[in-house]
Amino acid sequence: VSTQSTGVAAALSHISGLIEIKKRSLLSSMEDFTAYQMTNTFEVRSPYYFWNQLENILGATFRADVKFMKLTKDRMGCVIDVPSKYEEFIDDTWCDSNKVTLFKMTELPELEDYDPRRRFWKRKRPRAFEWLWE
Repeated sequence: VSTQSTGVAAALSHISGLIEIKKRSLLSSMEDFTAYQMTNTFEVRSPYYFWNQLENILGATFRADVKFMKLTKDRMGCVIDVPSKYEEFIDDTWCDSNKVTLFKMTELPELEDYDPRRRFWKRKRPRAFEWLWE
């Protein structure tokens, strides 16, 4: 980032009344959250695999505090929003394996548009009632 860009950003912040810069998630823009990405060596069908990995490795309390999870487009990973208070805990506790890795995101990957209800109805609806979904 150039000095000119930094100067312009500082001036715009001052004009808009921004007094301090707050940490926000790259994923959801929520304050005091950090976006992480988990990657896997195989494709998953739903985010539940990653929820279970989080709980098994980092605990149920941590899993309950994660507010958002979205699969990556290739279905071999997910992105999550973690309260920033857990950053040190993750650094101290998480160990990447040869199958699953977890890291802070620097850019947002392409994400899957996942809606479990929509997938269920597309797959399971009886043919006799097709006209209801047209």
